[in-house]
Amino acid sequence: IQYALLKYKGMPGRYEFIDQGQNFKVMVDYAPEPESMTQLYQTLNLFNFNKIIHVLGSAGGGRDVSRRPVLGKLAGLNADYVIVTNEDPYDDDPQIIIDQVALGAEHNDKTLNQDLFKILDRRQAIKKALNLAQENDLVLITGKGCEQAICIDHNKKIPWDDREVVKELLK
Repeated sequence: IQYALLKYKGMPGRYEFIDQGQNFKVMVDYAPEPESMTQLYQTLNLFNFNKIIHVLGSAGGGRDVSRRPVLGKLAGLNADYVIVTNEDPYDDDPQIIIDQVALGAEHNDKTLNQDLFKILDRRQAIKKALNLAQENDLVLITGKGCEQAICIDHNKKIPWDDREVVKELLK
């Protein structure tokens, strides 16, 4: 068991760190529910990051709308910067989803365009987070984990992988 644990590299998209030699950490985690995000933040509290910059997926369309502001609230309480972006809107309007998530963060003293950002384009949201990051900060990207597509209207899928996008942007 000890040997196996030493070889274990973790599950893709769960507490997965992306290291391209930067002086800050980047973690991708699925964390789609309030409970999983709460557990994630409890674990992150064990580390001594200067700041946490959270790129928050927006509780995909066609799902439990009531969790949207709850996820925003959790990010607002625990992160220094919150960037709410598109995730899997399906047939819902992605901007409405983003606004609902951001409302939860605003109710926890986050101020739009200061420490709270609403960026529809997920690549641009991740880029913003990486640009804000400084030494010993954590860029936390949640909502998609290792999923390979963004699901949009009419059952269309756009190829996507948060981990690969982070690697491209860090280069």
